[in-house]
Amino acid sequence: MVPPPPSVNFRPSKCVNFWKALIIVTAVLTSLVGISIYFNDEFEPVVYRLPQPPALKGPLKPNNYLRNAQLLLKGKISGPESLVVEKDGKNTIIYTGTWDGKLLKIANGVVKKTLKIRPGKKSYACGGSYHTEPKCGRPLGIRRLNEKEFIVAEAYSGLYSVDFENGVVTQIFSTEILIENKKCNFANDLDILDILNGTSSFTVFLSHSSTRWDRRRFLHDFLEGKSTGRLLRIDFETIHKPQASVALEGLAFANGVQLHPDGETLLVSECSRARILRYHHSGPKKGQYSVFIKNLPGFPDNIRLSSSGQSFFVGMASVRHSEQFISFIDFLGRYPWIRWGIVQLVPQQYLASLLTLFSQKYGLVLELDLTGKIIRSYHDPTGTVVQGVSQASDDGNFLYLGSFHADFIAKVPMKGG
Repeated sequence: MVPPPPSVNFRPSKCVNFWKALIIVTAVLTSLVGISIYFNDEFEPVVYRLPQPPALKGPLKPNNYLRNAQLLLKGKISGPESLVVEKDGKNTIIYTGTWDGKLLKIANGVVKKTLKIRPGKKSYACGGSYHTEPKCGRPLGIRRLNEKEFIVAEAYSGLYSVDFENGVVTQIFSTEILIENKKCNFANDLDILDILNGTSSFTVFLSHSSTRWDRRRFLHDFLEGKSTGRLLRIDFETIHKPQASVALEGLAFANGVQLHPDGETLLVSECSRARILRYHHSGPKKGQYSVFIKNLPGFPDNIRLSSSGQSFFVGMASVRHSEQFISFIDFLGRYPWIRWGIVQLVPQQYLASLLTLFSQKYGLVLELDLTGKIIRSYHDPTGTVVQGVSQASDDGNFLYLGSFHADFIAKVPMKGG
């Protein structure tokens, strides 16, 4: 049994004082160097407001589930963002993509197959850095298409068909294609509508996180506060004939995508607004949407249907709650000028580090029922084992956790927290 986490003496009042101090310091620095530095005139922050974060009580009451995690491939992989978890007899197979542009097939915690999302790139140059990422590729969402193939969203270049067994990676949709006069410059997560009538036709719903910033500059989108994300619908008459359209626009960092079992709707997370939307892709309300759940205790990343088909798992990229911490995304919403100052002062390649520097170390996964009610949560209150969860998928006995930055996949017993 894991002992309870130590008490945390971090109170909102202290956090507010910290952010006030940060505002003053940044204002002074900006005024001192404002004449001499190069200003990023593309960055146009606006005011936004998030509701008061929820309290961690009821189904959100902290526990130690995630501290029981076994860390698979610790130190051997980098940023396994999205996972496909499957059972093959007694074997557990995981498919994922990593920060260094690799696609992996993992069996019982051992890498069995390695492909590259950009096969023509030299492996020695693809270390998952700010400078190499656009060239080498950053695979994000991954889904199984059929018995042989998977579809993978690569953040910079588009969608790929991946055949792990035969080692074939084929681009099937390019981000260079204009969709209502805009390129998909930040492809993120996806889900696939069932293949129709046994033919080769299928539909991909893809989150386009931001029309202004690419993946390397995702924090620019958070700090700017504009809602420029989109949900794209890409219909494939065959795998080589895509037709793309915009299903939803005006989304605040569109992220996780998951079809609902009702067959008519899907869920898409608005990460920087701490909520999830429900979109009608067919049926009598086709084209309409509603809020599935709002004011989450964190910023939602990928959403996945549980193995039972009766609930959804949602990974929290970082947390926000009323007891211990006011997130910088929450607090700085009222201060576009301080966000402007931060972007001018901090070099782009280091800006994302602010997310780690000013985020509470905390691991959190939510389980929602099919109506959007929180029924269970899985925590690491100290963040010493798990933090920054991008996705949670289960096999009925264990949760497998992805992360955009961790060097492992966490395997967590679903009982005994």
